Amino acid sequence: MTYHYSDCGAERKGGASVEYIDMIDQIVAAEHNAKTLVEESRQRQEELSAGVEQEIARLREDYLQRAGHRIEVVKQLEQASAEEAIARLDEKQRQAMERVEAVYEKNRDRWADTLFTMIAGTRP
Repeated sequence: MTYHYSDCGAERKGGASVEYIDMIDQIVAAEHNAKTLVEESRQRQEELSAGVEQEIARLREDYLQRAGHRIEVVKQLEQASAEEAIARLDEKQRQAMERVEAVYEKNRDRWADTLFTMIAGTRP
């Protein structure tokens, strides 16, 4: 919509020329166009800001999903590693117990005699 100075009831009183009225109309139209451009720019800026915020939210969600997946992979790897370490320690403990039992079986009678002698003071 174009505004005209002449629409406001301006007349050529006191010798106002048509060029002067046209110049005022151009100024009013330029101001109106400037306001329209400012409003369009403001709306565009709001749209861009909203778009940027949505993109940031999407990127954040994507990053969190990837990080969650990496955490799960590391957790599974660490769990498997821990289970392997426990299995190795269990095997070492089993082997150590076998050695202790073998030494016990080999020396049990001698140890019993030695303890008896130490306690009773005589040989059996």
